[in-house]
Amino acid sequence: MAASASGRTFSTEPSDAEAKPGLQPCPAQDMPSPAVKLLPKSWASTLFLPRTPFPPRALVGERPTYIRRCTDELYRWQRRTRNPAQDGEFVLHDGPPFANGPLHIGHALNKILKDITCRFELSLGKRVDYVPGWDCHGLPIEIKAIEKLLEKQTDEEAILSNGTIEPRQIRKAARELAHRAFSAQKKSFQEWGIMADWDNAWKTMDRDFELRQLEVFSSMVKKGLISRKCKPVYWSPSSRTALAEAELEYRDDHESTAAYVMYPLRLVQHGQVTHAHALIWTTTPWTLPANRAIAVRSDLEYCIVKTSKFGNLLVAVSALERADEFLEDGFKLVKGVPGKDLVGQRYSDILLGSGHSDRPILDASFVSSSTGTGLVHIAPGHGMDDYELCQRHGIDAFSPVDDTGRFTKDLSDPWSFVGQAVLDNGTTAILKILSTNGYLVKQHRHEHKYPYDWRTKQPVIIRATEQWFADVGRIQEAALKSLDSVKFIPQTGQERLKSFVKNRSEWCISRQRAWGVPIPALYSVADGKAILTGDSVDHIISQISQRGVTAWWSDPEDDPRWVAPTVRLEYGTTQFRRGTDTMDVWFDSGTSWTQRLESSDDQICPPADVYLEGTDQHRGWFQSSLLTYIAQQSTPSLDDNTVPKAPFKTLITHGFILDSAGLKMSKSIGNVTSPDEIMAGTMLSSKKKQRPDAFGPDALRLWVASSDFTSDVKVNTEVLQSMHMTLAKYRVTFKFILGVLKDFKGPLEVLPHTLIAPHRIAILQLRQAFNTTRSCYSKRDYSRAINEINKYITKDLSAFYLETVKDALYADRANARWQAQLTLTIIYQCLQTMLAPVCPLLVEETWDYSSDYIKETFPHPLQMTWAAQENDLELFDDPQLALDMSILNKAKTAISNAQERARCLKHMGSSLECFAMLQIEKLGGGIQTAAECFQRHLTDLAAMFVVSRVDVYLGAPPLHAWSADWMFSEEFEVEGTRVIAHIYRPSKAKCIRCWRYLAPVEAEADEALCDRCETIVNELRHSDPDLFECWQGGNNLSANAS
Repeated sequence: MAASASGRTFSTEPSDAEAKPGLQPCPAQDMPSPAVKLLPKSWASTLFLPRTPFPPRALVGERPTYIRRCTDELYRWQRRTRNPAQDGEFVLHDGPPFANGPLHIGHALNKILKDITCRFELSLGKRVDYVPGWDCHGLPIEIKAIEKLLEKQTDEEAILSNGTIEPRQIRKAARELAHRAFSAQKKSFQEWGIMADWDNAWKTMDRDFELRQLEVFSSMVKKGLISRKCKPVYWSPSSRTALAEAELEYRDDHESTAAYVMYPLRLVQHGQVTHAHALIWTTTPWTLPANRAIAVRSDLEYCIVKTSKFGNLLVAVSALERADEFLEDGFKLVKGVPGKDLVGQRYSDILLGSGHSDRPILDASFVSSSTGTGLVHIAPGHGMDDYELCQRHGIDAFSPVDDTGRFTKDLSDPWSFVGQAVLDNGTTAILKILSTNGYLVKQHRHEHKYPYDWRTKQPVIIRATEQWFADVGRIQEAALKSLDSVKFIPQTGQERLKSFVKNRSEWCISRQRAWGVPIPALYSVADGKAILTGDSVDHIISQISQRGVTAWWSDPEDDPRWVAPTVRLEYGTTQFRRGTDTMDVWFDSGTSWTQRLESSDDQICPPADVYLEGTDQHRGWFQSSLLTYIAQQSTPSLDDNTVPKAPFKTLITHGFILDSAGLKMSKSIGNVTSPDEIMAGTMLSSKKKQRPDAFGPDALRLWVASSDFTSDVKVNTEVLQSMHMTLAKYRVTFKFILGVLKDFKGPLEVLPHTLIAPHRIAILQLRQAFNTTRSCYSKRDYSRAINEINKYITKDLSAFYLETVKDALYADRANARWQAQLTLTIIYQCLQTMLAPVCPLLVEETWDYSSDYIKETFPHPLQMTWAAQENDLELFDDPQLALDMSILNKAKTAISNAQERARCLKHMGSSLECFAMLQIEKLGGGIQTAAECFQRHLTDLAAMFVVSRVDVYLGAPPLHAWSADWMFSEEFEVEGTRVIAHIYRPSKAKCIRCWRYLAPVEAEADEALCDRCETIVNELRHSDPDLFECWQGGNNLSANAS
């Protein structure tokens, strides 16, 4: 392409030789003089301005209608119309919330993440299966039920120990409380716009659920996975029940009274006897009455040191580095003793009376050389490791502590500990006796990590009791193997779940409460022997099926109907009583996968596509679901050729909610935010009242979607204000689009290349954002999806395209408007699809305000699929235009920067108040690239850059181009070629109609029209004369001049 001699290559200004039709004379019959003019009643009336009743803020009164449409009606529609065999099915299995009290912000995070996931899968064309569930049993509800029944009684001891209330009374009150909580929570979930099968929601207290749970239990009994043992478990004195690991929370600031205690030792080595004391360190002195051994490590070196106050003490050599912690008067080394020589030696238990045998010293790998003295006090009734060690040596567990955490009469010692609380005065009494008898070397306060009951927030103890256990060690390998084929989001969840499974060999599944599913065991009245066989359990299940689970507690104690014929045949006239233990609530919810069994004959269901819960569920529901599902699949030890399956294909976990200070939200701290506060906008109001511009559920949902849920999530005023502004931007954008599409009637058929460049660029930008957003949704990266949508709306749609096409939409001819409206129709549909998973109420509302033409022509946006729109967008693929976009963006940025400098000096306001020149230097490899790009899009450059005129020069512009009053320049490069963008004062006047500076300078300011607008106004005078009136010398002559 060659430049002219002047250097000017091309321009966007119309040729001066173009015919310019003048103003037509006033058609009034009695025209008084040539000064009479026919002018619009208002110039705005000649424009095609957007108009729509779409409100600037959501109308609260319409919300229930939109919620019903985008939840219940949408869910039923897709279940009715989509065929899983053809369209595919997506199953999200619900981790049940606890039916106890109102919902909090953590529930919102969890449930909305699930809903976004389901809605995205729906938009892929699949049929969604999401049936919500509730966990209805457990201690918190039972305590509330007891408090209700004893509301006139203030004695906490009576309340927590159940007083004299019968279990059936407790169960009835607990069921009523759980049902009320279920109804209230369900209503709140629905108000958040959660799409689900609410009509078939399941509850763990439903009869069908309990029967299916018992069937899983029966299967595990028949496989030998259930047994009764007396072994240490976590015990909550405040709740009077055993606890699972998942029911604990750990505090790092717990303070215990720790003690260094010495035991008399008669050390025999090579025939020589040395009298000394074995020195142990313990943080639980209350367990010393249950001492049964001392543990050492055979590969450690030990020594005997002599002290002035306590004589000879046996400690590990490594402990001498810390000797000042327990030996204040110094010491003298007597001799070394290999650890292996200590194994098998015996010592005297100082808290036992006369007649008791000495205790053994045992070898244990868990003995540490970095803490304590290298010698560990072993109480198999109060420690997991202690129990395992003593079992290998035939030593029974001993735990003289009752349900309330007090010493029992089982203590056969000369000291009076009975009835004293082990965590309080019991510890004090033991230390006093040890000190009095010279066995206490030192006591001190020790701060360390300690388990607490997650419900009562009180410390727990470890205590050996008769409990029912599931032998998960036998299915551990299969459970771990099944996780290899599971997708984890985030990936770190895999190792976290595996670590919990690896560290668990047995699962204590019994609880000492009334509100729950009973463990179907019988006990001999005579000797307390437990009966739990497959036949017995099946018989009990049949009785529950016929008469309901409440009969287990309400029938007479010796009711023979509960005893299976096979049991009666084996035990004859033996009298049996029914057990009172209930199952761990994690076993309840862990068998919830049974709700997806298609028939009662099925043993297992296919894995769900997604399980999605908080990260704390790795040790809770994720694990219990995995273990029960694996146990049900096959024999306990799956052979190497069997590939076990987990109950989930993808496991997604989210973090906890943090306040503005980064603290975990907690009712006890008082920093909890209610979801209602976010929906009502009260957090953004100084008066804590509902704001008139509150965005309702979409505000709550957008906060969830915008958060990186894979880590802990913050909620504070700043975050919510940002969500408020984003939703306001969405509404403004939709309001504009709805307004300009109000009169769009098609046609929709178009050859992409026939659209001018700005529209094709807009669709290319849309296509990129659309595909990226879908990819983010697919990866469950919802915060990135929202970021992509926001970036597109702000940068590509609002800042570029809507600014570019406003002139075409408002002031241009029909064909130009049609191209812009067609493009915006495509954008409108795609934008609805992109936002549908997160803001379904907003999408439903925009559809409600869409034109009849759009409603009759297109499917409902919540029923649209990504694939259908992707196919349409693919038609606009244009590699050359994609390359040009980079150059055009550089030019636009350079012009914008120059405009800002001009604005700073008050030379201009609107971007239309300037002309622009693009000067391409004649050096560099990008001359041809830049010139051809600008040539291709010459007629569209002014619109794309939102200026009144653009000229492009190859080389230096002509001299007259520099004659403007002011000029600002900005450089950019195209493949090494320098391009200079100049903006300068326009040489034309402002068009009164379109505001572009293309009107003749000699025209009067209130009549100045550019050529295009003059033509359109003349056409309007004939087609719509009611828009005009006659004027003479500034006076109105007629309200209807025609």
